[in-house]
Amino acid sequence: MKKSPHRTAEERTPEELDLDTERGRIAAIRWPREGAPKVLCAHGWLDNAASFIPLGHCLDQLDVVAMDFPGHGRSFHRPPESPYYFTEYLWDIDTTLDELGWPSCHFIGHSMGAAAISLYAAAAPERIRSLTFLDALGPISEAAAKLGGRLRKSLESIRKGPRARKPYDSLEDMVKARQANSDLPAEAAQLICERSARQEADHFEWTYDPALQWVSPILMTEEQALAFLATIEAPVLSLTATPFAPFISKAMYEARARAIPHGHHEIWPGHHHMHMDQSQKVAARVQSFILEQETRRGKTS
Repeated sequence: MKKSPHRTAEERTPEELDLDTERGRIAAIRWPREGAPKVLCAHGWLDNAASFIPLGHCLDQLDVVAMDFPGHGRSFHRPPESPYYFTEYLWDIDTTLDELGWPSCHFIGHSMGAAAISLYAAAAPERIRSLTFLDALGPISEAAAKLGGRLRKSLESIRKGPRARKPYDSLEDMVKARQANSDLPAEAAQLICERSARQEADHFEWTYDPALQWVSPILMTEEQALAFLATIEAPVLSLTATPFAPFISKAMYEARARAIPHGHHEIWPGHHHMHMDQSQKVAARVQSFILEQETRRGKTS
């Protein structure tokens, strides 16, 4: 595991990590705190570890690592022409914990990252101390009647191959492009783009793997998603932005919240990346929750 300094004006200087896992190189950012509860952060689709920079600075009583999922940020890409099946991220999380030397930890996940850690909690409950979901309650689902059409679209997208990398004249143009397709404020978009951009001879381009944009061949049904959520043994805190994101309805949110055995669920005014522009408020709530779980564990151990 290699470390390098991550320059910042903050009192607690984060470190860049290179984690040589069994599956490939995982890049990460760490806000170290010796002896503090350990936390692994998992980002959303086409985001990266930098989406946790505002939050990481504020989680000052925790030892925090934010990973780049494969194909994102500075982590390895899967072999050429290899799809990014969602469940593969569970093995990436598992080997990241192994390389960190963490038998268990607390988890914070945003969007796709929240979906991934919800399934990881079902697969490896012994490694989960608590879960915090940021604007996602489990995996995206789809009605069974749509599965055939999705499979056809997936095959068509893979036949076309990965999209060519679009050139940009400047990093500022990339920030504007990212903002045009999201609710990100400029400062937040800048952080994510800086970690997902590289400069070529006469242009800038994204570093993420174009194969990430292939259509997924299959999604869970809502019945399956609820069944997985019902198996989570760890305490859960969910912070969901309102108005709801397109992939979840009020009825779905309420059903999923009921399915989680040990959950505390809060709806906050904001947008999908509220952990970036409401970082102090979100961090205060999340850190309080995690420290509370540590206290409870101490009383029962």
